[in-house]
Order: sequence, then C-alpha cells, then structure tokens
Amino acid sequence: LPGSPNATEDQLRAQIIDLTARGEKAVNENRELRAQNAALQEAAKPPPVPENLAANLAEQRGLTFPQPPVWTPVSMDDILKRVETEVDESLPADAGQTRGRAARAMGFAADMFDYRAAKLSLAQMTAGGAYDPGPNRFLYQAEADLKRADAREAFVGALAPVLLRQNFPLAAQNHADSANDDAACAALALVYGDANQMRVRYSIADQLNLNFSQPGAPGQPPPVYNAPVYLAETWKFTHDKGSLFAEAVQAKGGPAALNQAYTRPPRSTAEIMHPEKLYLAEPPFVPQDITFPDTTVNGTAAYHTNVAGEFGTYILLRSQLDVDQCAEAAEGWLGDRYACWAGDETHGDHTFWKTVWTTPEDAKTFFDAERRALMQRFSIPWKKEYDTAEGRFSVSDPRRILRLTLGADGKTVTLLNATDPAFAAALETATAAW
Repeated sequence: LPGSPNATEDQLRAQIIDLTARGEKAVNENRELRAQNAALQEAAKPPPVPENLAANLAEQRGLTFPQPPVWTPVSMDDILKRVETEVDESLPADAGQTRGRAARAMGFAADMFDYRAAKLSLAQMTAGGAYDPGPNRFLYQAEADLKRADAREAFVGALAPVLLRQNFPLAAQNHADSANDDAACAALALVYGDANQMRVRYSIADQLNLNFSQPGAPGQPPPVYNAPVYLAETWKFTHDKGSLFAEAVQAKGGPAALNQAYTRPPRSTAEIMHPEKLYLAEPPFVPQDITFPDTTVNGTAAYHTNVAGEFGTYILLRSQLDVDQCAEAAEGWLGDRYACWAGDETHGDHTFWKTVWTTPEDAKTFFDAERRALMQRFSIPWKKEYDTAEGRFSVSDPRRILRLTLGADGKTVTLLNATDPAFAAALETATAAW
C-alpha cells in the first residue's frame, strides 16, 4: 500500500482515492489527445470529393476506371428515376408479365404480382447513387455531405458496381431477362458480392466515424418495398451469399483470383452456395444443361421456360417445408429446366419440371421433399392410390393432375402439374422423351 508503514487507515484510503482520481484524469486526457489526433488526421486527409473517393476505392480493389465517370450531384428523386429507367430498359413490359405469370404457375409466388414493379422496389432499396452509362454519368446525392462517413459509404456502395462494369464485361451484361435464371443469379452474386466486399472494406478502412452529428446525412429511398418473398430472397442471396463466395475465391488467390472469376464465372447458384466444393474444385463443377426440343403441346407452345437451379429449388421447397429439409433436398442439384403453358383463368396454368441430381440418394431426397411440398401447396389429403408405384406420386383430381416421377436412371426427377385432364395426357405423352 502507498504511504509510510505508520500511515493510518484513513490516510491510506485518502491516498488511494487521490491516486485513482489522478489515474482517471490521465485516462481522460489520453482519450482527449486521441480524439484530437483523430481530428487532425481527418483534417489532413484529401478533401472527400468524388474523384478522391473513386481513386481510393479503385486502388483498394487494384483496378482503375477506364472511363472516370462524370460526377453529377442530383436529388434523391433523380436517382430513383434513373434506377426506374434502368429497370425498364433491362426488362421489357411483356417479359415482366410473362415472368410474373410463370412464377405463380411454378409456385415461386402464391398470387399474381407486378414483376417489374417488384424488381424496381428491390433496385431502389440501395439508392446511394445511380449510373447512366450513355453519358457516363454517376449520379449521387447532392444533399449528402461526403464529410460524413455514412455518406461516403453510401456513395462507395453505389460506385463499386460501376468500377466492376467498366473492367469486366460480365458485370455490364443485362441479366434481367435471361433464359437461364440460375446462371444469371450466379453471375450477379459474383458482381454484387465483389461490390459488397469493396464497400465493407472501404468502410472498415474509413475508421474516423466521428462526424455523424453534422448535417448532410445520406437520404433513404421511400418505403415502396413490395416484392414477393422469393424475389427478395434472391436479391439477398446475390449480396450476402455473393459476398461469401467472393471471400472464398479471394482467399485462394487474392484479387487476381477474383479477377479471373469474371472470365470463368460461376454457372450455377450451386457454385455460389458451395464454392470450395464446386467452383474451386479440380476440375470445377459443370452443371448439366437440359433442353426441351419442342415445347408445343396440343398446339400450344410454352410461354416461358427457364432454370431454377439449386437456390431456386430451395426457394420453391421453402414455401412449404422448413429450412433444413429444403437445404438437404436441394443440395446435389446437377441441372434442371421447367416450362409453363397457359391454362384457363379459373384453374391456372400447366407446368413441367425436369431435374437431374448428382447421385441417386440426392434424387430420392428431393423426390420425397417435393412430394411433401406438393401435398401442402395444394392441400391434398393423402390417399393410398397416390403412391401405388415406387418412385411415382400420381394425383388425378379433376382440376389438379400431378405426376412426380423418379426416373429409371435413379438420378432424374420430373414433375408434371396440369389443371386439365386432356392437356395433362398430351403433356405426359410429349414429355416422355424429354
């Protein structure tokens, strides 16, 4: 204890209190010094103007802007209008109507919805800025003061995809109306995952977040979110799972490996979900392409055909089953394709879905899960005659004809879902060779 050996208890207590107070004062002074030093560092930084933020972002990623954008401060309304124009240009109105109808027929969505409006609401959720490639303009929020760290993060988050699209053709492609939504989703996961990682790294390096009290906070878009769950989950997948994919690729070979991924992009969401097991494997995973030679049935051509992929399969099952069941049933996906035909307005459209699996065990797991999901989706009370043959679930109600079949090869599962017996018979005949 401090003091002489003859110090009284009260004297010792007073000395301890004095020493404690001095220590607290020193800590506070040290804290003040650190704050002052941080402020000096902040003041010594180059002014937070768009050119400098862009240069820092590009240097951090190891890229350059081949065509530095024209920095254009605008209102939030102008940014939202540009996002709307981009959605309109990338997805024609008739394609949006077709996709909304097919989503309902397949079971991605329970009801009809405006597909383009849903995509727009998701695109406008992150409106820190927008890019107009024609005049090469980057629109950013005029009212957001870039001296604020949150305004800089919003700016960089919107700019990162622009850096990628100027360096990699894949990032500039239109993936909105693809004939293979699975491959399109995988490509977007690479782009958005890379961009999201850039934003996070920039934010971590930009540690001087001491200026939130000053005016000029970045604005938020109006709450117009109205997308069905499956589209919202797909949007989150491209950002969240995409970030993990980019991280896994970069961990294997640094930024060069991530750059190389744009020349050999993931072709399926399965690779995004299992990068080490599939994309980074030697040889890498190759999904099986499935084509339908002629979709004309009873004189009617399919109005939409596409690929669900592992993540799409998971989403379809998820509307009826729990997370673990869906993840287990979707893993092992090797390839698929589905097609939709117009039915009458009262009873709905017809669909056919062919899936191929890596092993017979994978196929059987999916078959069992899809059987349960179908019964729940259509509120079908089980009857013995529905399961009279091994590997076949068959329902022949007047307005719901289902044929879920495990193929003879043990690795193929097909689903015929029709609302008219005559069309169902024609569809079963036509698809027998598919």
